[in-house]
Amino acid sequence: MTITTTDRGRPSPGGPGEDSAADGQEAGPRWWRRPWVGPLGLVVAVFLAMGIPRYLTFDPADSKIPANPQYPWHYPVLVVHVLCGTVAIVTCCLQVWPALRQRYPKVHRVSGRLYVAAGVLPGGVAGLAVAYASPSGLSMQMSTMTTSVLWIGTAVVGLRMARQGRIADHRRWMVRSFALTMSIVVSRVLGVVYDHTILPPPGAGADIPSLIAWGQERAGLASWPGWILPLLIAEWWLVEREASARHRARVRRGLSRPRGGAAH
Repeated sequence: MTITTTDRGRPSPGGPGEDSAADGQEAGPRWWRRPWVGPLGLVVAVFLAMGIPRYLTFDPADSKIPANPQYPWHYPVLVVHVLCGTVAIVTCCLQVWPALRQRYPKVHRVSGRLYVAAGVLPGGVAGLAVAYASPSGLSMQMSTMTTSVLWIGTAVVGLRMARQGRIADHRRWMVRSFALTMSIVVSRVLGVVYDHTILPPPGAGADIPSLIAWGQERAGLASWPGWILPLLIAEWWLVEREASARHRARVRRGLSRPRGGAAH
């Protein structure tokens, strides 16, 4: 799944951290001109460090999402979803890392295949099953199912575009896939914000039905904007990049035209 070449005959708006080296031009800006790379890596590292170890114990009691006793397979499938999601989020960050894409295209291709085959596809299918059995409420279930379908779809289309040599389209779809991959991080941040603002946890004396109702409302409110907002931002970014590329092309064409009406 390489994005180190260009689509024939078509301008490429690029992906996160796009550079022009693949177009046969000079290398793109150096790492210090990509200020999003470091913060992205830090956020992902903190998220994984705080959330993943509890699932490595393979103990349902450690799970952040309560296992549904009606479905004995719920917790094992949830672990598969979490572990495959971890593969996806790590390899996706590698995919959008400009320096790696420029200097180590083979690593980029391998990480892209891992992203789809070991991350998105099994993680997305497991996500559908987890959503079906989730005790977190109908809103959370519907959001997770929608995200899983879109997640699988964008990655598969992106892979197909790469195999067809339509690299510009491949980049666009991978930007969308990246946004959906990061949705889990956004939804967790939103949940923490809700805890301290509009939806504080019930008090210590709350009964079980109140705790369940609060948890379901919180999960639903965090899940929908968790993937909608990143996807909207990705679409805006793609449109802006294409508009900027067209503007630069018009400027270059204008500068290259010979000036008429020479003075006598």
